[in-house]
Amino acid sequence: MKKTALVTGANKGIGFEIARSLGKHGYDILVGARDEARGQAAVEKLTAEDISATFVKIDLNDLGSLHAAAKMVNSLDILVNNAGIPDSVKPGHAALDMAKHTFDYTTEDLRTTMETNFLGTHELTKNLLPSLADNAKIVNITVPISPTGFWHPLAYITSKAALNVMTLTYAYEFEKMGSRRQIFGIMPGAVATDLNGMEAGAHGGFVKSAEAAGQMSTDIILSDQNQNGQIIQYDGKIVTDYEIQLRG
Repeated sequence: MKKTALVTGANKGIGFEIARSLGKHGYDILVGARDEARGQAAVEKLTAEDISATFVKIDLNDLGSLHAAAKMVNSLDILVNNAGIPDSVKPGHAALDMAKHTFDYTTEDLRTTMETNFLGTHELTKNLLPSLADNAKIVNITVPISPTGFWHPLAYITSKAALNVMTLTYAYEFEKMGSRRQIFGIMPGAVATDLNGMEAGAHGGFVKSAEAAGQMSTDIILSDQNQNGQIIQYDGKIVTDYEIQLRG
């Protein structure tokens, strides 16, 4: 029996490449996207490569769509929580303003980003728990939260900090229950996407392509190791003491 993977934000970028890579490993892919036209276009690209793919509407700001999506899923082996926004988008501004100063973030910026990236993701995950296979994996695509000179958008990293806490606490509950389910985070590093306008190979090769990030993430996802509660960097390094990193 084929296994099933749901990838949110799978219509483009890292999400699409993770979906493609898992599909090539034989998974039936549920392409989660809020825009149906873009989601269906991604499905067509995947099916053209002989990958079994189906569109599922996932709008992290619409709880109704999340509840409906959960009802559509009978059995799920992998859930990849990839979808998210970098900031509250304003007319005439880029989706991700790399130069935005920390003090320029408003409460509305924080609220909008948190509601999408954390609350929406949590709602979807919680509603999918009954459908998860006994050895299912929940994967949260995340980022380091320590500020750096390269990039430290307040709203985005705040939402990912909450997601990291969810990863750790869900993992604790799985372990306490004696469950074979796993939840872990993956930090793919700097990736060239349409949100940041960066090119693969930039910054001395530090910025990777979405395809490379997708393949790297899939290798981690399909590992035979028990990764429950781990937050894993793009280079395979495991963040071993998250609280110390929080304190800097």
